[in-house]
Amino acid sequence: MILSTQTSNIFAYFGEKEGLKILKDAGYDALDLSLFGVSTNPDYVLSKDGWREYAKQIKEWADEIGIPFNQSHVPFVFNWKNPNEYEERFIPLNIKGLEISGIAGVKTAIVHPFHYKEYIGHEEEIFNINLDFYRTLLPYAKEYGVKIAIENMWRTEPKRKYICPSACGKAEELARYIDALDDDTFVACLDLGHCGLVGEEAQDAIRILGHDRLKALHVHDNNYREDTHTLPMLSMMDWNEITKALADIDYDGEFTFEADAFLRYIPKDFKPTACRFMVETGRYLINKIETYKSQK
Repeated sequence: MILSTQTSNIFAYFGEKEGLKILKDAGYDALDLSLFGVSTNPDYVLSKDGWREYAKQIKEWADEIGIPFNQSHVPFVFNWKNPNEYEERFIPLNIKGLEISGIAGVKTAIVHPFHYKEYIGHEEEIFNINLDFYRTLLPYAKEYGVKIAIENMWRTEPKRKYICPSACGKAEELARYIDALDDDTFVACLDLGHCGLVGEEAQDAIRILGHDRLKALHVHDNNYREDTHTLPMLSMMDWNEITKALADIDYDGEFTFEADAFLRYIPKDFKPTACRFMVETGRYLINKIETYKSQK
């Protein structure tokens, strides 16, 4: 099973070229290209003119050292106080994220559903908005040669400020999206940490989605109350049960960390060492999955 990780923390500290080498040397098989900065930072190189050329440069650097991009995470931070945000930025930046993904050779791009509107009491409305949204992206995904992985989300209840479900928050709804879209371009990305935040165990969500829908993961740990995105086995999730569930459905996707918060407070000069520890953690968990598969 391929082990990969998001690139955001290492690229932020070391830049793309050096960051690629650090992650390759740490032992990763592939990388999940973080494109968050395209929506949050106007000075980010992929936000400015010449972004296609720079995306090609990143791909060339990765090819030179022999590490592919298996996934990407397209832009997802938007200013919803602007009534025209959906048409003016949300759709165009998601399309741009798919194009960058295609240039980088990405196989699967993680695309958040539209989930910035009150969810509870508006479930069907948001479901239909998202079907239209993903269908809008479909021809671009096909043009750029990438699959779209839909991720399970949560939101903060605006008055009482607690975490509650949002679009695709529960596995049954995420499965409904994949089935309704009914095109092999669309797959499920299960963010394991998001499951517990909305009251569902990750291992149960894995089994609900099953082999045919679940093709991508965001792997990290938390305390069921905060989206801490730390390394597995450093918080409260049950990794024995999670790895067993992945074996039970014969999961054949990739094992991708979204655990960069683990690196947040580690000094820059020690980050490469921390990356190697993350790789060892990933290999340990992948071995557990393979061991459970062999016992079936």
